[in-house]
Amino acid sequence: MTRSNVVLLEAVQAALSKVPMADDPNLTEEDWEALLRLSAEQEVLPLVYEAVCRCPSFKVLESAIRQDYQNRALQIATRQIAQTNEFLTLLLHAQEAGLDPTVLKGAVVRNLYPLPMLRPSVDEDLLIRQDEAEAYHRFFLSEGLYADEPDANITASPELSYHKENSPTYIELHMSLFPPDSRAYGDCNTLFTGVLDRTVTVQIEDVTVRTLAPTDHLLYLICHAYKHFLHSGVGIRQVCDIAMFTRAYGDEVDWGRILAACKSIRIEVFAAAIFRITEQHLGFAIPEAFAGMVVEEADLLEDMLSGGVYGTADEDRLHSSTMTLDAVAADKTGRKSGNLFHSVFLPLGSLQGRYPYLRRWPVLLPVAWAQRVLGYAAKRKKVDPSRTVHIGRDRIQLLRQYHIID
Repeated sequence: MTRSNVVLLEAVQAALSKVPMADDPNLTEEDWEALLRLSAEQEVLPLVYEAVCRCPSFKVLESAIRQDYQNRALQIATRQIAQTNEFLTLLLHAQEAGLDPTVLKGAVVRNLYPLPMLRPSVDEDLLIRQDEAEAYHRFFLSEGLYADEPDANITASPELSYHKENSPTYIELHMSLFPPDSRAYGDCNTLFTGVLDRTVTVQIEDVTVRTLAPTDHLLYLICHAYKHFLHSGVGIRQVCDIAMFTRAYGDEVDWGRILAACKSIRIEVFAAAIFRITEQHLGFAIPEAFAGMVVEEADLLEDMLSGGVYGTADEDRLHSSTMTLDAVAADKTGRKSGNLFHSVFLPLGSLQGRYPYLRRWPVLLPVAWAQRVLGYAAKRKKVDPSRTVHIGRDRIQLLRQYHIID
Protein backbone atom coordinates (compact mmCIF):
# COMPACT_ATOMS: atom_id res chain seq x y z
CA MET A 1 0.00 0.00 0.00
CA THR A 2 1.09 3.58 -0.60
CA ARG A 3 1.75 5.89 2.32
CA SER A 4 -1.45 7.77 1.46
CA ASN A 5 -3.43 4.50 1.64
CA VAL A 6 -2.01 3.70 5.07
CA VAL A 7 -2.81 7.16 6.44
CA LEU A 8 -6.32 7.03 4.96
CA LEU A 9 -7.06 3.93 7.03
CA GLU A 10 -5.46 5.46 10.13
CA ALA A 11 -7.55 8.60 9.71
CA VAL A 12 -10.77 6.64 9.19
CA GLN A 13 -10.00 4.55 12.29
CA ALA A 14 -9.48 7.72 14.33
CA ALA A 15 -12.73 9.25 13.05
CA LEU A 16 -14.76 6.11 13.75
CA SER A 17 -13.40 5.99 17.31
CA LYS A 18 -13.63 9.78 17.74
CA VAL A 19 -10.07 10.00 19.02
CA PRO A 20 -7.14 12.08 17.72
CA MET A 21 -4.73 10.36 15.36
CA ALA A 22 -2.04 8.60 17.37
CA ASP A 23 0.84 10.20 15.46
CA ASP A 24 1.33 12.97 12.95
CA PRO A 25 1.79 11.13 9.64
CA ASN A 26 4.35 13.72 8.46
CA LEU A 27 3.30 13.47 4.84
CA THR A 28 4.81 15.52 2.07
CA GLU A 29 2.65 18.11 0.33
CA GLU A 30 2.23 15.70 -2.59
CA ASP A 31 1.16 12.85 -0.30
CA TRP A 32 -1.29 15.05 1.61
CA GLU A 33 -2.98 16.01 -1.63
CA ALA A 34 -3.04 12.35 -2.74
CA LEU A 35 -4.66 11.42 0.58
CA LEU A 36 -7.42 14.01 0.18
CA ARG A 37 -8.06 12.94 -3.42
CA LEU A 38 -8.27 9.32 -2.30
CA SER A 39 -10.67 10.15 0.52
CA ALA A 40 -12.89 12.03 -1.96
CA GLU A 41 -12.87 9.03 -4.32
CA GLN A 42 -13.88 6.78 -1.43
CA GLU A 43 -16.52 9.33 -0.30
CA VAL A 44 -15.06 9.52 3.21
CA LEU A 45 -13.63 13.03 2.83
CA PRO A 46 -15.48 14.52 5.85
CA LEU A 47 -14.29 11.67 8.09
CA VAL A 48 -10.69 11.95 6.94
CA TYR A 49 -10.56 15.75 7.00
CA GLU A 50 -11.91 15.80 10.56
CA ALA A 51 -9.15 13.39 11.62
CA VAL A 52 -6.16 15.02 9.89
CA CYS A 53 -6.87 18.76 9.89
CA ARG A 54 -5.14 19.29 13.26
CA CYS A 55 -1.97 17.38 12.37
CA PRO A 56 0.99 19.84 12.40
CA SER A 57 2.39 18.53 9.09
CA PHE A 58 -0.96 19.15 7.39
CA LYS A 59 0.08 22.78 7.18
CA VAL A 60 2.72 21.92 4.55
CA LEU A 61 -0.17 21.61 2.10
CA GLU A 62 -0.86 24.81 0.22
CA SER A 63 -3.47 26.90 2.03
CA ALA A 64 -5.76 27.20 -1.01
CA ILE A 65 -5.85 23.42 -1.43
CA ARG A 66 -6.59 22.89 2.26
CA GLN A 67 -9.38 25.44 2.08
CA ASP A 68 -10.86 23.82 -1.01
CA TYR A 69 -11.05 20.38 0.63
CA GLN A 70 -12.34 21.90 3.87
CA ASN A 71 -15.14 23.61 1.95
CA ARG A 72 -15.99 20.36 0.17
CA ALA A 73 -16.08 18.44 3.44
CA LEU A 74 -18.32 21.09 5.02
CA GLN A 75 -20.66 21.10 2.00
CA ILE A 76 -20.99 17.32 2.18
CA ALA A 77 -21.70 17.40 5.92
CA THR A 78 -24.19 20.25 5.58
CA ARG A 79 -25.99 18.47 2.75
CA GLN A 80 -26.12 15.31 4.86
CA ILE A 81 -27.71 17.14 7.78
CA ALA A 82 -30.39 18.56 5.45
CA GLN A 83 -30.94 15.17 3.82
CA THR A 84 -31.36 13.41 7.17
CA ASN A 85 -33.77 16.04 8.46
CA GLU A 86 -35.90 15.89 5.30
CA PHE A 87 -35.86 12.09 5.35
CA LEU A 88 -36.95 11.86 8.98
CA THR A 89 -39.72 14.40 8.32
CA LEU A 90 -40.84 12.31 5.34
CA LEU A 91 -40.93 9.21 7.57
CA LEU A 92 -43.05 11.02 10.14
CA HIS A 93 -45.50 12.07 7.43
CA ALA A 94 -45.58 8.48 6.15
CA GLN A 95 -46.37 7.18 9.62
CA GLU A 96 -49.15 9.77 9.97
CA ALA A 97 -50.53 8.48 6.66
CA GLY A 98 -50.61 4.92 8.03
CA LEU A 99 -47.44 3.79 6.25
CA ASP A 100 -44.48 2.28 8.09
CA PRO A 101 -41.61 1.45 5.71
CA THR A 102 -38.51 -0.51 6.73
CA VAL A 103 -35.35 1.61 6.52
CA LEU A 104 -32.30 -0.13 5.06
CA LYS A 105 -28.71 0.85 5.98
CA GLY A 106 -28.45 4.62 5.25
CA ALA A 107 -29.85 6.59 8.17
CA VAL A 108 -29.82 3.57 10.50
CA VAL A 109 -26.12 2.82 9.98
CA ARG A 110 -25.17 6.50 9.78
CA ASN A 111 -26.68 6.97 13.22
CA LEU A 112 -24.02 4.62 14.65
CA TYR A 113 -21.16 6.95 13.69
CA PRO A 114 -19.81 9.38 16.32
CA LEU A 115 -20.73 12.28 14.00
CA PRO A 116 -23.41 10.97 11.60
CA MET A 117 -23.19 13.96 9.26
CA LEU A 118 -19.61 12.97 8.38
CA ARG A 119 -20.82 9.71 6.80
CA PRO A 120 -22.35 10.83 3.48
CA SER A 121 -25.18 9.05 1.67
CA VAL A 122 -26.60 9.78 -1.75
CA ASP A 123 -29.98 8.12 -1.23
CA GLU A 124 -32.21 6.59 1.41
CA ASP A 125 -33.43 3.02 0.92
CA LEU A 126 -36.83 1.72 2.01
CA LEU A 127 -38.14 -1.84 1.88
CA ILE A 128 -41.88 -2.49 1.51
CA ARG A 129 -44.17 -5.30 0.38
CA GLN A 130 -45.00 -5.45 -3.31
CA ASP A 131 -48.72 -4.83 -2.73
CA GLU A 132 -47.92 -1.55 -0.91
CA ALA A 133 -46.13 0.02 -3.88
CA GLU A 134 -49.09 1.99 -5.21
CA ALA A 135 -49.86 3.48 -1.78
CA TYR A 136 -46.25 4.64 -1.40
CA HIS A 137 -46.21 5.98 -4.95
CA ARG A 138 -49.25 8.14 -4.23
CA PHE A 139 -47.75 9.24 -0.91
CA PHE A 140 -44.44 10.36 -2.44
CA LEU A 141 -46.22 12.30 -5.15
CA SER A 142 -48.35 14.01 -2.50
CA GLU A 143 -45.14 15.02 -0.68
CA GLY A 144 -43.76 16.76 -3.76
CA LEU A 145 -41.46 13.98 -4.95
CA TYR A 146 -41.46 12.76 -8.53
CA ALA A 147 -40.85 9.29 -9.94
CA ASP A 148 -37.65 8.85 -11.92
CA GLU A 149 -39.46 6.38 -14.19
CA PRO A 150 -43.02 7.71 -14.57
CA ASP A 151 -43.99 4.87 -16.93
CA ALA A 152 -42.75 2.06 -14.67
CA ASN A 153 -45.17 -0.71 -13.76
CA ILE A 154 -45.77 0.24 -10.12
CA THR A 155 -47.29 -3.09 -9.13
CA ALA A 156 -44.56 -5.27 -10.66
CA SER A 157 -41.27 -3.35 -10.48
CA PRO A 158 -38.84 -4.65 -7.82
CA GLU A 159 -37.47 -1.14 -7.31
CA LEU A 160 -38.68 2.44 -7.80
CA SER A 161 -36.86 5.71 -7.17
CA TYR A 162 -38.04 9.21 -6.31
CA HIS A 163 -36.40 12.63 -6.24
CA LYS A 164 -37.44 16.03 -4.98
CA GLU A 165 -36.44 19.11 -6.96
CA ASN A 166 -33.95 21.49 -5.35
CA SER A 167 -33.58 19.04 -2.47
CA PRO A 168 -31.13 16.32 -1.38
CA THR A 169 -34.04 13.92 -0.92
CA TYR A 170 -33.62 10.80 -3.07
CA ILE A 171 -35.59 7.68 -2.15
CA GLU A 172 -35.06 4.18 -3.49
CA LEU A 173 -38.12 2.04 -2.80
CA HIS A 174 -37.37 -1.68 -2.79
CA MET A 175 -39.87 -4.50 -3.05
CA SER A 176 -37.05 -7.03 -2.75
CA LEU A 177 -33.60 -6.62 -1.24
CA PHE A 178 -31.84 -7.61 -4.47
CA PRO A 179 -32.96 -7.60 -8.10
CA PRO A 180 -34.69 -10.99 -8.52
CA ASP A 181 -33.71 -11.15 -12.18
CA SER A 182 -29.96 -10.88 -11.52
CA ARG A 183 -28.31 -14.13 -12.55
CA ALA A 184 -25.24 -13.25 -10.47
CA TYR A 185 -26.74 -12.32 -7.09
CA GLY A 186 -30.52 -12.59 -7.28
CA ASP A 187 -30.23 -15.72 -5.14
CA CYS A 188 -29.28 -13.50 -2.17
CA ASN A 189 -33.02 -12.93 -1.71
CA THR A 190 -33.43 -16.54 -0.55
CA LEU A 191 -31.47 -15.63 2.59
CA PHE A 192 -34.13 -13.13 3.67
CA THR A 193 -37.39 -15.06 3.53
CA GLY A 194 -39.87 -13.50 5.97
CA VAL A 195 -37.56 -10.56 6.69
CA LEU A 196 -40.46 -8.09 6.99
CA ASP A 197 -42.11 -10.27 9.64
CA ARG A 198 -39.26 -9.79 12.13
CA THR A 199 -38.39 -6.10 11.84
CA VAL A 200 -37.51 -3.95 14.85
CA THR A 201 -37.66 -0.25 15.68
CA VAL A 202 -34.78 2.08 16.50
CA GLN A 203 -34.53 5.73 17.46
CA ILE A 204 -32.88 8.19 15.08
CA GLU A 205 -32.75 11.60 16.70
CA ASP A 206 -36.34 11.96 17.95
CA VAL A 207 -37.98 9.72 15.35
CA THR A 208 -38.80 6.04 15.81
CA VAL A 209 -38.12 4.15 12.57
CA ARG A 210 -38.63 0.56 11.51
CA THR A 211 -35.61 -1.38 10.29
CA LEU A 212 -34.31 -4.91 9.79
CA ALA A 213 -33.56 -7.10 12.79
CA PRO A 214 -29.83 -7.08 13.67
CA THR A 215 -28.94 -10.44 12.09
CA ASP A 216 -30.88 -9.64 8.92
CA HIS A 217 -29.37 -6.17 8.70
CA LEU A 218 -25.77 -7.28 9.10
CA LEU A 219 -26.28 -10.08 6.58
CA TYR A 220 -27.81 -7.55 4.21
CA LEU A 221 -24.81 -5.22 4.60
CA ILE A 222 -22.46 -8.11 3.78
CA CYS A 223 -24.53 -9.19 0.77
CA HIS A 224 -24.83 -5.60 -0.42
CA ALA A 225 -21.03 -5.29 -0.30
CA TYR A 226 -20.81 -8.57 -2.24
CA LYS A 227 -23.16 -7.20 -4.91
CA HIS A 228 -20.94 -4.17 -5.45
CA PHE A 229 -17.84 -6.34 -5.41
CA LEU A 230 -19.29 -8.32 -8.31
CA HIS A 231 -19.98 -5.11 -10.21
CA SER A 232 -16.95 -2.81 -10.02
CA GLY A 233 -15.84 -2.88 -6.41
CA VAL A 234 -16.51 -2.22 -2.76
CA GLY A 235 -15.42 1.05 -1.20
CA ILE A 236 -13.91 1.40 2.25
CA ARG A 237 -17.09 3.18 3.36
CA GLN A 238 -19.11 -0.04 3.14
CA VAL A 239 -16.48 -1.79 5.26
CA CYS A 240 -16.86 0.99 7.85
CA ASP A 241 -20.64 0.43 7.89
CA ILE A 242 -20.16 -3.30 8.54
CA ALA A 243 -17.62 -2.57 11.27
CA MET A 244 -19.80 0.01 13.03
CA PHE A 245 -22.90 -2.19 12.83
CA THR A 246 -21.00 -5.20 14.19
CA ARG A 247 -19.65 -3.13 17.07
CA ALA A 248 -23.13 -1.84 17.95
CA TYR A 249 -25.18 -5.03 17.49
CA GLY A 250 -22.70 -7.91 17.52
CA ASP A 251 -24.06 -9.33 20.79
CA GLU A 252 -27.57 -9.54 19.26
CA VAL A 253 -26.47 -11.20 16.02
CA ASP A 254 -26.98 -14.88 15.32
CA TRP A 255 -23.48 -15.55 14.03
CA GLY A 256 -24.24 -19.16 13.20
CA ARG A 257 -26.93 -18.01 10.79
CA ILE A 258 -24.61 -15.35 9.30
CA LEU A 259 -21.87 -17.89 8.61
CA ALA A 260 -24.27 -20.52 7.25
CA ALA A 261 -25.93 -17.96 4.96
CA CYS A 262 -22.57 -16.78 3.64
CA LYS A 263 -21.51 -20.37 2.95
CA SER A 264 -24.75 -21.09 1.10
CA ILE A 265 -23.89 -18.47 -1.55
CA ARG A 266 -20.12 -18.97 -1.33
CA ILE A 267 -19.15 -15.62 0.19
CA GLU A 268 -17.83 -16.78 3.58
CA VAL A 269 -14.18 -16.15 2.56
CA PHE A 270 -15.13 -12.74 1.15
CA ALA A 271 -16.94 -11.88 4.41
CA ALA A 272 -13.99 -13.13 6.45
CA ALA A 273 -11.66 -10.88 4.44
CA ILE A 274 -13.88 -7.87 5.17
CA PHE A 275 -13.85 -8.63 8.89
CA ARG A 276 -10.08 -9.13 8.74
CA ILE A 277 -9.76 -5.65 7.20
CA THR A 278 -11.84 -4.17 10.02
CA GLU A 279 -9.56 -5.90 12.54
CA GLN A 280 -6.15 -5.31 10.96
CA HIS A 281 -6.69 -1.81 9.58
CA LEU A 282 -9.56 -0.17 11.46
CA GLY A 283 -9.07 -1.44 15.02
CA PHE A 284 -12.27 -3.51 15.41
CA ALA A 285 -12.55 -6.94 17.02
CA ILE A 286 -13.14 -9.71 14.51
CA PRO A 287 -16.29 -11.78 15.18
CA GLU A 288 -15.53 -15.18 16.64
CA ALA A 289 -17.43 -16.94 13.85
CA PHE A 290 -14.85 -15.66 11.34
CA ALA A 291 -11.77 -15.41 13.56
CA GLY A 292 -10.55 -18.93 12.83
CA MET A 293 -10.71 -18.62 9.05
CA VAL A 294 -7.35 -18.26 7.32
CA VAL A 295 -7.78 -15.52 4.75
CA GLU A 296 -5.54 -12.99 3.03
CA GLU A 297 -7.27 -9.61 3.09
CA ALA A 298 -4.55 -7.54 1.37
CA ASP A 299 -5.70 -8.11 -2.21
CA LEU A 300 -9.31 -7.28 -1.39
CA LEU A 301 -8.19 -4.12 0.40
CA GLU A 302 -6.04 -3.12 -2.56
CA ASP A 303 -9.01 -3.65 -4.87
CA MET A 304 -11.14 -1.42 -2.65
CA LEU A 305 -8.61 1.39 -2.42
CA SER A 306 -7.78 1.40 -6.13
CA GLY A 307 -11.37 1.53 -7.36
CA GLY A 308 -12.95 4.33 -5.36
CA VAL A 309 -16.42 3.99 -3.89
CA TYR A 310 -18.25 1.21 -5.81
CA GLY A 311 -15.37 1.08 -8.29
CA THR A 312 -16.41 4.39 -9.87
CA ALA A 313 -12.93 5.91 -9.96
CA ASP A 314 -12.12 4.26 -13.28
CA GLU A 315 -14.32 4.12 -16.40
CA ASP A 316 -12.54 1.02 -17.71
CA ARG A 317 -13.14 -0.71 -14.40
CA LEU A 318 -16.85 0.16 -14.50
CA HIS A 319 -17.18 -1.48 -17.91
CA SER A 320 -15.31 -4.57 -16.73
CA SER A 321 -18.32 -5.40 -14.53
CA THR A 322 -19.98 -7.11 -17.50
CA MET A 323 -17.20 -9.72 -17.35
CA THR A 324 -17.27 -10.28 -13.59
CA LEU A 325 -21.06 -10.54 -13.44
CA ASP A 326 -21.09 -12.97 -16.37
CA ALA A 327 -18.37 -15.08 -14.72
CA VAL A 328 -20.43 -15.47 -11.54
CA ALA A 329 -23.66 -16.14 -13.44
CA ALA A 330 -21.88 -18.77 -15.53
CA ASP A 331 -20.46 -20.43 -12.43
CA LYS A 332 -23.90 -20.61 -10.83
CA THR A 333 -25.49 -22.21 -13.89
CA GLY A 334 -22.59 -24.51 -14.76
CA ARG A 335 -21.99 -23.02 -18.20
CA LYS A 336 -18.71 -21.71 -19.57
CA SER A 337 -18.12 -18.03 -18.96
CA GLY A 338 -18.65 -15.96 -22.11
CA ASN A 339 -16.33 -13.47 -23.75
CA LEU A 340 -16.85 -9.71 -23.90
CA PHE A 341 -19.37 -10.15 -26.73
CA HIS A 342 -21.59 -12.30 -24.52
CA SER A 343 -21.17 -9.79 -21.70
CA VAL A 344 -22.61 -7.02 -23.87
CA PHE A 345 -25.49 -9.04 -25.35
CA LEU A 346 -26.88 -10.24 -22.05
CA PRO A 347 -30.18 -12.16 -21.79
CA LEU A 348 -33.46 -10.52 -20.90
CA GLY A 349 -33.37 -11.30 -17.17
CA SER A 350 -29.98 -9.64 -16.72
CA LEU A 351 -31.04 -6.38 -18.36
CA GLN A 352 -34.50 -5.76 -16.93
CA GLY A 353 -33.06 -3.98 -13.90
CA ARG A 354 -31.01 -1.60 -16.05
CA TYR A 355 -33.72 -1.09 -18.71
CA PRO A 356 -37.09 -1.13 -16.87
CA TYR A 357 -39.06 -0.95 -20.14
CA LEU A 358 -38.05 -4.58 -20.77
CA ARG A 359 -40.33 -5.71 -17.93
CA ARG A 360 -43.34 -4.37 -19.81
CA TRP A 361 -42.12 -5.03 -23.35
CA PRO A 362 -39.65 -7.98 -23.43
CA VAL A 363 -39.70 -7.89 -27.25
CA LEU A 364 -37.59 -4.72 -27.02
CA LEU A 365 -34.53 -6.72 -25.94
CA PRO A 366 -32.73 -5.91 -29.24
CA VAL A 367 -33.32 -2.22 -28.51
CA ALA A 368 -31.61 -2.61 -25.13
CA TRP A 369 -28.69 -4.36 -26.83
CA ALA A 370 -28.47 -1.45 -29.28
CA GLN A 371 -28.44 1.02 -26.37
CA ARG A 372 -25.56 -0.87 -24.78
CA VAL A 373 -23.57 -0.90 -28.01
CA LEU A 374 -24.22 2.81 -28.62
CA GLY A 375 -23.29 3.54 -25.02
CA TYR A 376 -19.96 1.81 -25.46
CA ALA A 377 -19.38 3.64 -28.72
CA ALA A 378 -20.19 7.02 -27.15
CA LYS A 379 -17.72 6.38 -24.36
CA ARG A 380 -15.02 4.92 -26.57
CA LYS A 381 -12.82 7.98 -26.13
CA LYS A 382 -12.94 7.45 -22.36
CA VAL A 383 -12.80 3.65 -22.36
CA ASP A 384 -9.86 1.51 -23.42
CA PRO A 385 -11.36 -1.87 -24.43
CA SER A 386 -8.09 -3.76 -23.95
CA ARG A 387 -7.64 -2.29 -20.48
CA THR A 388 -11.26 -3.09 -19.63
CA VAL A 389 -10.65 -6.73 -20.53
CA HIS A 390 -7.41 -6.76 -18.53
CA ILE A 391 -9.15 -5.35 -15.44
CA GLY A 392 -12.03 -7.79 -15.89
CA ARG A 393 -9.68 -10.76 -16.02
CA ASP A 394 -7.79 -9.58 -12.95
CA ARG A 395 -11.01 -9.13 -11.01
CA ILE A 396 -12.31 -12.55 -12.10
CA GLN A 397 -9.10 -13.97 -10.64
CA LEU A 398 -9.94 -12.13 -7.42
CA LEU A 399 -13.34 -13.85 -7.41
CA ARG A 400 -11.52 -17.17 -7.63
CA GLN A 401 -9.10 -16.20 -4.90
CA TYR A 402 -11.99 -15.59 -2.49
CA HIS A 403 -13.72 -18.82 -3.65
CA ILE A 404 -16.77 -17.03 -5.02
CA ILE A 405 -16.31 -18.93 -8.26
CA ASP A 406 -14.27 -22.02 -9.15
